Amino acid sequence: MNGPRREAAMKRSPKGIALITGLLFLIIVTLLGVALMRNYGLQGRMAGNFREKGRSFESAQAALQYAEWWLSQGNVPTALSCSSLVSSATVCSNAISNPTTLPWTVGVNYTPSGMSTSGGGSGFSTNPQFYIQYLGVNAVNGGNVYRITSVGYGGNAQAATVLQSTYVVASSFTNRGR
Repeated sequence: MNGPRREAAMKRSPKGIALITGLLFLIIVTLLGVALMRNYGLQGRMAGNFREKGRSFESAQAALQYAEWWLSQGNVPTALSCSSLVSSATVCSNAISNPTTLPWTVGVNYTPSGMSTSGGGSGFSTNPQFYIQYLGVNAVNGGNVYRITSVGYGGNAQAATVLQSTYVVASSFTNRGR
């Protein structure tokens, strides 16, 4: 007679365990789904930031190359003390105080051909800028030495790149120390 009672007790126990197991499985699947959605959103933001950083680099590179080209064309006026933004390219005698503090209050705004500053996905947030500083005469082979610093922006002002190069413009004569 003890046989049927044991079978009845065994049949009731698995029903509760199956319910708890099913609920735990649903919770695990839900948490896994939420984690995957967060990861997907993070990857999208990272890809967008990478794109904007690349665009800001290209913008800064365009300004830097223009400034180098401008110097190579013989546009070497007397260096001035620069303290504000100017409308055309010039050479400054003083160093830019802190090139990583943006936005700049000195330098030249440069607009490459075909550049849109509407911001967002298709345009840039701000025109790139450059600053040319006269460093002196190159003691090794003559010529004037300049430091060119440029900044470029992506689709938003938070995506910015600052580049710097040292550029030597060769003079037409060679000082041989005689």
